[in-house]
Amino acid sequence: MSIAPLVVPTDYVDSYERGRAADPERARNYIVHTMVADPVCDEMMAQLAAVPTKDADRFITAAIENPEDPALSDAPDAVHAFVEELETVPDWVDYKEFAGGIRAFHRDSSTCLAAMLGGVLVEGFSTTIAKSFFITGRLRDQGVRRLRQNNRHMIEILLPGGLEMRGDGWRLSVRIRLVHAKVRQLFNDSSEWDSGAQGVPLSAAQVGYALTAFSARMLQHMKSLGATYNEAERDGFMAVWRYSGHLMGIPEPI
Repeated sequence: MSIAPLVVPTDYVDSYERGRAADPERARNYIVHTMVADPVCDEMMAQLAAVPTKDADRFITAAIENPEDPALSDAPDAVHAFVEELETVPDWVDYKEFAGGIRAFHRDSSTCLAAMLGGVLVEGFSTTIAKSFFITGRLRDQGVRRLRQNNRHMIEILLPGGLEMRGDGWRLSVRIRLVHAKVRQLFNDSSEWDSGAQGVPLSAAQVGYALTAFSARMLQHMKSLGATYNEAERDGFMAVWRYSGHLMGIPEPI
């Protein structure tokens, strides 16, 4: 297997050295993915930019809601590639495995919310991942709305059946992926984002980090607040977020 070339964004040089001292392989993998975006979704958005807005909206709606819709017959090739990827459920997905995580979340949902507000969001927005939110105003000007969106996404994916094909959690995860791709489009045409310093906007590394915060770190914070869960519940919680991350376009290696 070929090893991807290593390009270290300048903002990451010092932290990469610290990471290498702790875990060189994982640190390298993370840095490699700071230069990886979402090729399938980004290409779709680029092709849709060349068609009338009403047609682009029609294609996206059909891709998410009903891939058999005749409306997709004249969609750009990248839309069909996007649909094919969404329709392909990875071999590692076991919907039955989600049950333990769903049970643990609903048993301690208030603790989960406290862990998110007091731990996960504080840690997440203390890193470079916050830059995209500040530039777009989604943290400073729309902070409460953003928090509600995070809450809704978490609740929908942790409802029974939420991540099954075209369930509400499934749809929300895909729509977040589309929002990320749109934001990347805007940043790529903007002077406010320096890819040489920060990597590609909303990189696979950053989105993968966010999912780690909402899953593994969430469990750690919940435990520190007194929540208890067994191994099946812990694994189920992680499995839910892993599949949601896949739907959001996070590549398998990260």
